[in-house]
Amino acid sequence: MKNLRFEKLELLSTAERKGRTLKFHPRLTVIIGENDVGKSSVIKSLYWAFGAPVRMHPEWVRAKVKARVSFDIDGERFSIVRDGSAFGVFGEKDDLLIATRSVTSELGPFLAKMLDFGLVLPNKSGMTETPPPAYMFMPFYIDQDSGWKQSLESFEIRGQYKNPRKAVVEFHSGIRPNRYYELQARKTAVQLEIAELGRDRQVLEKAVAKLNLQPAFTGTEFTELEHRGSVDRLLGELRDLRAARLTTAAELADLVDERELVTEQMRIARLAMEELGKDYTYASKAEAEVFCPTCGTLHDNDFTHKFSILDDREACAQFLRDQHDRLVDIRKRAEKVETRLHGTDALIEKVSGTLAEKEGDLTLKEVIENASANMARGLFDMQLEDIRAEVDRRAGEIVEIDVEVKKLDDKKRRKEIEAYYAQLMSSFLRTLNVRKIDFDSASKIVRKVNDTGSDQPRAVLAYHLALMKTVFKFSSALTAPMIIDSPNQQDQDNTNVAAMIALILSSRADNGQTILGTVRLHDQVVEDGDVIKLDDKLSALSPDQYPGILDTMNPFLGML
Repeated sequence: MKNLRFEKLELLSTAERKGRTLKFHPRLTVIIGENDVGKSSVIKSLYWAFGAPVRMHPEWVRAKVKARVSFDIDGERFSIVRDGSAFGVFGEKDDLLIATRSVTSELGPFLAKMLDFGLVLPNKSGMTETPPPAYMFMPFYIDQDSGWKQSLESFEIRGQYKNPRKAVVEFHSGIRPNRYYELQARKTAVQLEIAELGRDRQVLEKAVAKLNLQPAFTGTEFTELEHRGSVDRLLGELRDLRAARLTTAAELADLVDERELVTEQMRIARLAMEELGKDYTYASKAEAEVFCPTCGTLHDNDFTHKFSILDDREACAQFLRDQHDRLVDIRKRAEKVETRLHGTDALIEKVSGTLAEKEGDLTLKEVIENASANMARGLFDMQLEDIRAEVDRRAGEIVEIDVEVKKLDDKKRRKEIEAYYAQLMSSFLRTLNVRKIDFDSASKIVRKVNDTGSDQPRAVLAYHLALMKTVFKFSSALTAPMIIDSPNQQDQDNTNVAAMIALILSSRADNGQTILGTVRLHDQVVEDGDVIKLDDKLSALSPDQYPGILDTMNPFLGML
């Protein structure tokens, strides 16, 4: 089992020239602050940095806040940097491990390998895939805005997969191990291969049937008038296709020109960044005053001068990131235009070929009459036999998979895990004074939590804490920091809020990390942990911390 633990969060806004660094205790960190100090935005940034979609405040989005999270997995240190849609994962020596803008196809599988996250889910096309990072962290996060209404719904991921809750819970709780989902993914892939072979077989069987029933085929011309009319229609279609191709080619040429312009602008910006980097290196090593040989005067080489160089370099970096996004958009548009162009070319080729046959008076009837029907049937039969053999082989593989899956779906283990969760859930609900809930339903680990009013947030908390404890006890995959933001929801009274915070502090897993955001501790005492206070109204970031964080994060941002 892999254990993820956060060490430090660095936040940077070049738009507002502000930043902040927070260091996390390995066991417990409580972030305290009144409303509107930005503590929720800070807390949201943790799993956001890993590619999990959260609902950010519009002001935070406008500030274009970048994040770097330093973390360790079983003692091995890493960091992840996010700037908008760009991500980078770095090793302990700050070496780049991956840079990407694709969460589902690249970042998700990379993090899944790091964290031993083996869950796979069928996408809308029926293909199984590793779900994005939000599914890794779903049991470990309660969001202030979305998380208290229903358990496991803190991330903005609705509709991505069909009914994923059961699979997510069974995976994280240890009811079904990694190997189970690996086998299910392979089974789905084999079933798709069989379906594709079935379609190939149908095509061949239809061709054989058609040859037997209509050896001369249909659609060939039997009169000169019909033949000439067919040729004229093909010529008209060919003219239309060529005109469409000219329009599409012109559109593609414009996109290529735009791409070249953006690429050249990015090249110039990179050169400027390199020169500014050299200037900063020189200024860092130079004396307090620098003599200019051109004008013969002394110039101050103070902190302000050095900082202005860094500021200019970051402006170039931001321009590069913006242009990269523009370049990605151009490439996507160009790919669509190229697809249309290739489609038009294929149609032109098809029509031209048909036209050549028509004009040469070459018809399918003549081809079939000059070929050996027996040889054609023999070829079809051989292909059909190959397909049947492949289908049989894959069907045998599915049988083998089903046998292994049945062994992994251990009913005794399932019963043990469900009973452990049910006991915890029942205990936590009573501790939190949730009395009117349907206890039989709530004790089912895959069920949603359904209560009303101020009881619902307490029931959601009980669920997450019970599931978290179950994960730490039984999971063979990963554990992650339990992040709980603003438990005082739906006008809880002081007694209930105090009970919620007390349970959060007392139910921590022995090897786990908890991060709690709250306005007050309600007389609860933090032991084996740290408390961070945010005081500045309407701003979680500070201009005082900006220069240092800019200097620290610049090298990482430059590699995205």
